[in-house]
Amino acid sequence: MADFEAAVQRYYGDRPLMPRIDNALRAAGVDPEKPNHRDLWPFDQLHSRGIVATCEHAERAHIAADMYVLDLGCGVGGASRYLAAECGCRVAAIDLTPNFVEAARILTARCGLADRVEIRQANALALPFQDGTFDHVWSYSVTMNIADKAALGREVARVLKPGGRFSCNEIAQGRGRAPVFPLPWATDEASSFLTSPAVMRAALEAGGLSIIEQINLPPTGPGHTGGSSLIGRDDLPLRRHNLESCLADGRLLAQFILAEKSA
Repeated sequence: MADFEAAVQRYYGDRPLMPRIDNALRAAGVDPEKPNHRDLWPFDQLHSRGIVATCEHAERAHIAADMYVLDLGCGVGGASRYLAAECGCRVAAIDLTPNFVEAARILTARCGLADRVEIRQANALALPFQDGTFDHVWSYSVTMNIADKAALGREVARVLKPGGRFSCNEIAQGRGRAPVFPLPWATDEASSFLTSPAVMRAALEAGGLSIIEQINLPPTGPGHTGGSSLIGRDDLPLRRHNLESCLADGRLLAQFILAEKSA
């Protein structure tokens, strides 16, 4: 696990983030030291379709103001700040990559949301929380970098309260040929852990979660990229092109999953 953690941290964490984000905010006419959380939306939503997709996920997951939510793989904290500011939740967030955690903390403090969002560096398979802590566990574009899906299901179920729910947006293995690399989350198969929808469902159920909903989402069109260009690789356009092509021909599937821990 240590070798894989180091590989993920190298992939996502090998360049400074805050100078890029600050420069982008200045170019947009925003004071980097005093942004509103909405000022960050063009830059802090690190998945396809940006804030639109985050809003849709929150609606599908039925996020409510009285929830304590864990953001699993928070990146620079975009979804966490949305959940706290727009949905009224209290949020704990974890990410494996130190420079993401640092940026997430800085941006959250600048927005005045540090009292509602706590951010830690941690592994999704060894969460630093007690059993039955959360009403909801949220994950967006994270599971493709996690090999042991059953262990993920067990750990999510462990930290959920009875009746708590897990929502997940992920890319799944489709039909036919293998996907074309590089992709946004991996340069090659060595750090990409795609599974079929059926395998993912079985893994979550084995971990103690009951699937409420598992649906295919429409393929993502070009140009709807959130803020990933600020932290992405130099070959990010190629990675996006490969993802869009594989989604279009069915080699990959975009999925939303909603699951519940037994009461």
